[in-house]
Amino acid sequence: MRSTPRDPPAWHGSGVPHSVDAERELAEMRESIACAAYSRAADHAWSAAAAAASIGDKDALATLLELVETLAEHDGVDQLQVYVTEALKDAREGTRPPSAFERLLGRDRRPR
Repeated sequence: MRSTPRDPPAWHGSGVPHSVDAERELAEMRESIACAAYSRAADHAWSAAAAAASIGDKDALATLLELVETLAEHDGVDQLQVYVTEALKDAREGTRPPSAFERLLGRDRRPR
């Protein structure tokens, strides 16, 4: 199967976005939850969410949402839950907000 310039495959060849950083943070989050370090788990959850959302990793976001719901019983993570829910929705729809760099490039362009 050949890739086209419009549809480049993910690094692992499946065509599905996959975030190694999100996986690492999810593992750290699980370990933190197991140790009852809920504040640290929330920090790892935010890092995982940012990594997964940046490339639209639906699997990582879905897993993260389940873990965040578990974490919500122990720690107030309402904002995180909303962020992950919206990021998962965007990933499923194939949309994402522009990055800070993209916003910077598109900002205040002077007419020619």
